[in-house]
Amino acid sequence: MKSRLLAVCCLLLSCLCQTVTAQDKDIFSYSFQDIDGQPVALESYKGKVVVLNFWATWCPPCIKEMPGMERLRQSMLGEPFEIIAINTGETEGAVSAFLLELDTELKFPILLDEQGLSFGALGLRGLPTTLIYDRSGKKVETVLGGREWDSADTLAKLQTLLKDK
Repeated sequence: MKSRLLAVCCLLLSCLCQTVTAQDKDIFSYSFQDIDGQPVALESYKGKVVVLNFWATWCPPCIKEMPGMERLRQSMLGEPFEIIAINTGETEGAVSAFLLELDTELKFPILLDEQGLSFGALGLRGLPTTLIYDRSGKKVETVLGGREWDSADTLAKLQTLLKDK
């Protein structure tokens, strides 16, 4: 119950903080730092189906969905597909410490948006928010809240996107 209440409060707070958005901006024009401080341009993922997940270490639904994301990524190995998790509003140290404590090792890229600029730039309304892009970079779905990412339904939807060119 407390985790649901916290998630609802976080969602409401982030909605109040939302600024004017540029949601139709080319996703591949964005760049973030990885947890080693190196810049990573999303342009390097062109031609892939991209699941772009925005999360925080204090967000219970964010944490709950991560093992399913890793299982999904493992089931999609060899496909033009990538999951990218972008932590919003936290430092590299906090994220690194959190990742060391997880039971599931995450092999997908973990990037940082320490200033939380994604909220205004991409029109995020809460955490977790996941944006799904087809191989051409067109946003095809916005998922607000947690999801079982390795479900048969999600896998089927992503397989359909992989077939579309």
